[in-house]
Order: sequence, then C-alpha cells, then structure tokens
Amino acid sequence: MGILFWYIVRHYLGILILCLTGLVTIYLVIDFFEKLRRFLRHDAELTSMLLYFMFKIPDMVFQLVPFAVLMASLLAIGLLNKNREITAMRSCGVSLFHVTIPFLAVAGLVTALLLGLTAVVIPLANTKAEYIRTVEIQKKAQPLAFTSENLWLSLQGNALMHVQRVDPAGTHLYSVTLYRLKDQFTLDTLLTADNAAFISDQWTLRNVAQRKIKPNGSIEMVHRTSLPLELSLTPDDLMTWNALEPEHMTLNQLNAHIEHLRQEKTSVTRFLLDYWRRVAFAFVPLIMTILGVSIGLLEIGTRTVSIGKGIGQALGISFLFWATNSVGLTLGKSGALPPSIAAWIACTMFLIVSFNIFLKVRY
Repeated sequence: MGILFWYIVRHYLGILILCLTGLVTIYLVIDFFEKLRRFLRHDAELTSMLLYFMFKIPDMVFQLVPFAVLMASLLAIGLLNKNREITAMRSCGVSLFHVTIPFLAVAGLVTALLLGLTAVVIPLANTKAEYIRTVEIQKKAQPLAFTSENLWLSLQGNALMHVQRVDPAGTHLYSVTLYRLKDQFTLDTLLTADNAAFISDQWTLRNVAQRKIKPNGSIEMVHRTSLPLELSLTPDDLMTWNALEPEHMTLNQLNAHIEHLRQEKTSVTRFLLDYWRRVAFAFVPLIMTILGVSIGLLEIGTRTVSIGKGIGQALGISFLFWATNSVGLTLGKSGALPPSIAAWIACTMFLIVSFNIFLKVRY
C-alpha cells in the first residue's frame, strides 16, 4: 500500500465523514422536532430526551451509511477528475482499476463495521432507547423481559407481575401472577388470575385467587370473580413491543429464537426475514461504492463537477434501491418469496447493475 493508496483513502474518508455527519444531523433534527411535542406532553426531562436520541444514533447511522457512501463516492471521484488528478495518475502508469482499490477497501471496512453494529450494538441501543421512551419519558411500567409468551413487569409500589402469554392484539393477558412486596422485599400478597382483559380503558383480572401473607406466617386466601388491575400499559404498547422484538435481539439471539420457533413448529417468516434483511443491508455500502465509483469514472475527461448533480444522482439511485428493497421485503412478508431471497433481491439486482457499469469503464 503506497502513498497514492493512502492519499485516496484520506480524500474519500474526509468526504464520507462529512456526508454522513450532515445526513445524521439532518435526520436527528427532523426526528427531534417530530417527537418533541409528544414527549413534552409527558413532561419529559431534557436529559431523558437527549439520551433517547443518543441511543437511536447507531440505527440512524446504519440506515444512512449506504446513501452517504454513494454520495461520497460520486463527489470524491468528481473532485479528483476536476483537479486532473486521475489524468496525472494515468500518465504515471496507474490504471483506473488501481484507483478504485482504495474506495473498495474503505467500503469493505464500512461493511464490517455495519455488520458489528447490526449484530450487537444496534439491538442493545434500541432496547435502551425503548426503555427510556416507555419508562422514563412516558412513565409506563418497566418491561423487565418480554416476548409474546413471557412478560415480566416492574410495577409501582414494590410489585412484580408475570404474564404467561400475551394475546396478539394485546387486549388479553393469560396466566397472570402478581407479587406485592413489603419494603424489606418480603412477599406481602400473591395474586393469581386466569387472565386479564382490557375493557373500557381499564385492565380487569378475572377468576382471581388472592393470598395474603400475615406476620405470623399464616396465609389468608380469598377468591374473587374480578379485580381491577392498575397497569398503565395499553394494548398498543404490548403490540409495539411484540412488533419490535426482532430489532431488540442481537443476531445470535435472533438466530437462536428462530431455531426455537422451528422446533415448536411455529412460523419463523417474520424473524427470518429480519435476520437476512439486517445482514444484507450491511453489504449495501460495498455495492453503492462500486456503483458510485463506476458512474464517476465514466465521466473522466470533463472538468465540470457539480455537488448538486452528485447529490441528485445519489438521491435518485437511493430511492430506486429503497423502492426495490421494499417490494422484496413485502413479497417476503406475504410468503411469495423465501425470506433469504426477498432480503437479498435488491442487493443482487444493484450488484449486477454496478458490475455492468464497472466493466464499461476504460481501464
């Protein structure tokens, strides 16, 4: 790796960091003002709001990196071409193929970083952001652990609640156990109910067995047909948690969950599609780099480089990729395509187009 390699790497990285920083800043500002009014209705503290957006940054970066990489590739090649640096390189015997190697090296590094983000960092950050939004901002019950078949909640007044299963619509909770603790964290009351239903904006326990632990250690048991349950969560909250579950899992956890569902003969389409979507999207920057560099090299010989043109090309290509990817994911969700094919179809199509343009460049 010579001086020329590192010169192009520094040139490309500088533009890439500038593009990515600008895009993330714009995204943050728009998202902040969109959610500000909603958060202020809950009298949210500024610190909690800032922490929420801080933990959302990894996910924003993951979504915006392909667009930033494409834009930076177009602008970097355009500036090298405008300053006749590519012409100088060719006159010294450097082929255009060698000019593209630094771009591909950076793209490979970005792909590796994105795989790390989506495998571990983003799920953990999304979980923390969801906790801040639900518990600290909206003042709702704390989700200690949640899947559609196992829900633990920390309630006010030293109480813990366990739910065996949550209805898909979020309106019914089955096999509810409520533990009320004393200040010394000893058991005070144990409630068990067959289910809880959300009726008229209020949760109601049905067929309740209440066990009261007396100071002498004896147990007083009372049966009730129904009993109000003080729970701030709504069915929409439970549906949201369930819908976001794959995004809060690392890739290893998601893979283990898929295997568990397969053993139980349960549909794994949604989880398998999310798994391959996240893996496939990490490789998009590499594809966009090949495409951006190829388009830029086709314009060698002109000294006119327009930032607006580069941004316009990046926007148009990104929109086409987003539309193609959305169609593929929709076909995967509907079962028309296997999840692995649905997640990779956009990447495959754009990779073919990228190589086609790449081969048209005169090296």
